[in-house]
This record gives sequence, structure tokens and C-alpha cells, in this order.
Amino acid sequence: MSAMPFFAFVIIFVAGPLLCALLLRLPTRLSLLIGLGLASIVCVMLALMLQSLGPMRMLSSLILLWLAWVLAVAMTGHAVLRRLTAPRARRLVTIVALLSTTLPWFGLATARLMV
Repeated sequence: MSAMPFFAFVIIFVAGPLLCALLLRLPTRLSLLIGLGLASIVCVMLALMLQSLGPMRMLSSLILLWLAWVLAVAMTGHAVLRRLTAPRARRLVTIVALLSTTLPWFGLATARLMV
């Protein structure tokens, strides 16, 4: 495995779940949900602007898209956690959110297989 796929693997399988776990530990408030949603939208907009600047900005764009995905997963996890009171269900939502942050890796692996 070369350096770039290894770097992507570490970011997606270590940094993504870690960031999501830290965000899910914050108190669930409407202001947090709005902030996560806006941050996710800003990341996507910045990624689109970087893509239009040329191929040299593609890695930055992919990292921003990944960050937007992790923020969106954390926002969805918080939205579900607001509705649940049972500790077992809350634990399940947290586990599913942490596992969901790794989904971009499988998209990258599938794209690599198609080339």
C-alpha cells in the first residue's frame, strides 16, 4: 500500500470515528444541530469551489467532502439521540454513527476497482 491510500485509510478509519465520537459527546441541543448542519454545508461548498480551481486541489476537496460526511453523520446521530431515552438504544445509535463514518473508504475502494 502506497503512502496516499494509507493516509486515506488512517483518516477514514481512525480520525473519522474519533471526531464523530467527540462530537457525539457534546450535549444535544438545537444550536449544535444547526451548527453541524451549517458546517457540513460550508465544507461541501468549499470542496466544490476547490474542485473548480483545478486538479491540484482535488485532495483538499476530498478531505473537505469527508469532513462534511462526518459532520452530517454526527448531526444525524444527535438528531436521533434527542428522541431516545433508553441507554441501550443510545449506545446502538452511537455505534452505528461511528461505523457510518467509514463508508467513504468503501466508495474509494469501489472506485479504485473500476479503474
